[in-house]
Amino acid sequence: MKTKSITVVALVVLAGLVSSAVIANLSAGTKAPNFSLPKLDGKTFTLKDNFKQPGKVVLLDIWATWCGPCRSEIPYLIDLQKKYAGKPVMIVGVAIDEKKETVQSFVKKMKINYTICHDPNAKAVGKSYDVQSIPATYIIDKKGVIRFAHRGFGGAGDVANMDREIASLLK
Repeated sequence: MKTKSITVVALVVLAGLVSSAVIANLSAGTKAPNFSLPKLDGKTFTLKDNFKQPGKVVLLDIWATWCGPCRSEIPYLIDLQKKYAGKPVMIVGVAIDEKKETVQSFVKKMKINYTICHDPNAKAVGKSYDVQSIPATYIIDKKGVIRFAHRGFGGAGDVANMDREIASLLK
């Protein structure tokens, strides 16, 4: 019995280390992987275009319409978009695992005021950002370096951290 307990604990610790290593690949200080995806209006969004002089701070949020925490996070992102309107900040949501029509309807219903891209089946961003859970949120500085990486959504405290990070990058 004791051997089984030790084995289980060892496996849990190992899984945590492996998981941390995966997240560390895209932690603060890592160059953000570039991607190009269609926006809902049919135009193409390319991440690296936002880092040309003068660059923009980009909040990248990877989400899906069926994800409860993602849905809870969206009103806060709408507020951040309003707060930083007219400043060199861009909020980009990448909807994964959904039909474009589903995403369009959801965006209209939620009155999302920031750029939404569509990555069906997470083929582009899901792989390059190693998304294992959503929402996955990254704040990328004006030079294309990730300065904040967070998985999941825990409410207003998470948004306050995002807001502080954006504000510090604008100084």
